[in-house]
Amino acid sequence: MYTLYIAIVIGICVLAFIGTLLVGKNVNNSIEQREVEGESPAAELQRSHKYEKNSSIRILTIIYLITFILTAIVSAIFIF
Repeated sequence: MYTLYIAIVIGICVLAFIGTLLVGKNVNNSIEQREVEGESPAAELQRSHKYEKNSSIRILTIIYLITFILTAIVSAIFIF
């Protein structure tokens, strides 16, 4: 039974890692696209405002919050 709990926690962590890689890949693609196209100061300002609303930090926070909660639940089951 303990092996199942450990496997669940490892699976949750792997899913969080994959989510992190996907977010990082998305950010890298957008950076590369901007480098190729070049940007005017107005476009940079617009991108800055967009980043404040649609930051990847929010997505990463959600991913790791879910990971922490699920891992805490499985750990509590394991302990008690």
